[in-house]
Amino acid sequence: MGVGPHGKKKYMSRILTVASSEFLTLIRTKAFLIGVFLMPVFIGAAMVMQKTMMERPDTERREFAVIDHTGVLYEPLARAAEARNRAVVSADGTVRAGAFVPSKVDAAGRPIEDVRLELSDRIRREELFAFIEIPAAVLERGSRAELRYHSNHPAHDDLPRWLEATIGREIVQRRFEAASLDRNMVDALTRTPDVDSLGLLERSDQGAIKEAAQVDRLRTFAIPVSFMMMMFLLVMSSSPQLLNSVIEEKMSRISEVLVASVTPFQLMMGKLLGSVGVSLVLAVIYLAGGYGLARYWGYGTVLTPGLIASFFFYLVLAVLLFGSMFIAIGAACTDLKDAQNMMTPAMILVMFPVFTWAAVIRAPESGLALGASFFPFSTPFIMLLRIALQPAPPIWQIILSTVLVGATVVFAVWAAGRIFRAGLLMYGKAATPREMLRWVFQRA
Repeated sequence: MGVGPHGKKKYMSRILTVASSEFLTLIRTKAFLIGVFLMPVFIGAAMVMQKTMMERPDTERREFAVIDHTGVLYEPLARAAEARNRAVVSADGTVRAGAFVPSKVDAAGRPIEDVRLELSDRIRREELFAFIEIPAAVLERGSRAELRYHSNHPAHDDLPRWLEATIGREIVQRRFEAASLDRNMVDALTRTPDVDSLGLLERSDQGAIKEAAQVDRLRTFAIPVSFMMMMFLLVMSSSPQLLNSVIEEKMSRISEVLVASVTPFQLMMGKLLGSVGVSLVLAVIYLAGGYGLARYWGYGTVLTPGLIASFFFYLVLAVLLFGSMFIAIGAACTDLKDAQNMMTPAMILVMFPVFTWAAVIRAPESGLALGASFFPFSTPFIMLLRIALQPAPPIWQIILSTVLVGATVVFAVWAAGRIFRAGLLMYGKAATPREMLRWVFQRA
């Protein structure tokens, strides 16, 4: 028996009632309001802290021993250390880096292993920071002998990088002298040109040829990645909440009261639409803040209407897709412990774009990028990333990926509705994946 216009209107009004109730419940909570304002604060504080920590100089004194089997490299190394230590002290006395203090080790007549062990013990007692051993063969032409650097601070890389560069320069200089070659002449003859990365030339409306602009790495890579990560955070801040909402209503028996007034599908769709609304509100707030920052730094033109429209379009698809998946899991479980066991495969799907975006941004036309673009669970994130990159993907790829993810969203919502209807009033035992499949495909 068909449903008349009045029945359809009443049916939709119930869905919208649930959606508005869910939406208002979520945005009125203190956690939501705190999250809206604190997330930008945390992100900004993290960026400032990272920049501050990266710029903070290491002013610790680093004493290291040198075993020089060549007999000629220690003195140039000591002079280079003295010059460096003077250079890191500003005219006003500000120390920009810690001093490197070498000391020569005489290993003549002693087993080298005993010398290495003695120096290692001194490092353990914190009398030394490190020691380096220079093989005698390093001065030979074509030698593959390596410097041996020992330390119990493997994360510290300032000293080993400085030693590698300083000793390496001295070794190369001595090899040139041994071959009676002019190092400056060789450098001049072998100097290669730098690559200046530019865009494409264009013809203006007046017919003049416009010079190609310099490629801006921030505009090229940082902006697209920021868009994708923002959408990922929005999806993760709204979709998993649906799982908690469904389980809480089941445990408190509120769902029994709700299904007496609306159908399970109306209840599920209302929850989904409420989650979409919350995500859109957050997106507007964060995009407005991001646009203000972009304009302040001169990147306001990056946020084009087409890119913003794509962001909202794919955000809605992603929330519907993953939200329906989390609703289905919540309906099939009886408590949060059961839900945690079923979250692993769902989180793998959610995290898939995070695992692949770096490879996609390096080669947007590669087979991996195409596969990720057409895989429905990563399409919203990867296609948004590719649209924000230059050149944008062909229109046929955008259409095909949209059709695939749209069909998947329709199926996911339909399947979630079947699972939601069967599992909403189930208590005592969580459904198995096999039972969930049976609920999806059994006849109504």
